[in-house]
Amino acid sequence: MIKKYKMIIGNIEREISIIKKKKKNISLQVKPSMEIILSVPMRVSYSYGLKLIEEKFTWIEEKLQKYSSLTNNPGIYYLGELYSLKIEKSKIPIKIVGQNIIFNDSEEFDLLLNEWYQQKIKRILEIFLEKYTKLMKLYPKKIKIKPLKSAWGICYSSGTITFNLNLVKVPLNIIEYLVIHELGHLKYPNHSKEYWVYIGIYIENPKSYRIWLRKNGYKFI
Repeated sequence: MIKKYKMIIGNIEREISIIKKKKKNISLQVKPSMEIILSVPMRVSYSYGLKLIEEKFTWIEEKLQKYSSLTNNPGIYYLGELYSLKIEKSKIPIKIVGQNIIFNDSEEFDLLLNEWYQQKIKRILEIFLEKYTKLMKLYPKKIKIKPLKSAWGICYSSGTITFNLNLVKVPLNIIEYLVIHELGHLKYPNHSKEYWVYIGIYIENPKSYRIWLRKNGYKFI
């Protein structure tokens, strides 16, 4: 048995569905489609169900705002491509289908996306580092990946290199350049003429990548 009601939540009229089922527990759902559904045992009255919903207005509004922001998201960058964000039920937390990045209706979207980005950029960096540490015969003591506010990578005097997590959003050739760029600082801890000549051995016209980042980098951080 189902009844639908109209209620004002967050200054917007919303449709509420109250469904009576042969069950013991009461459950309230706010779905990515903006549906608000309260499931109650057969013995619970509809008026009591409405009262329960009113008590949960703040929680409902928070969920609606979160799903609204995801639905209206302009897109997500991955390896230089802008993908549309879709919310669908899926056994896989996040996946790419065509020009869409699809995530399931988990409430932990931000956490899932961060973990997905971490996994992707970690593997990409491993591939480039394996190649260029051998070619350049330069070996960092430690590699870290984390969000950085104003740098794509940092090479410390200790031999540690930290890469910006947001590198996963830029094209592969830019990631490759930044790996060479930071490894080069293990030999030349500056941006001297000698430094640019040195990394130019491993990537053609390295300053062109730096110019690209200055022009386009703001889109990915």
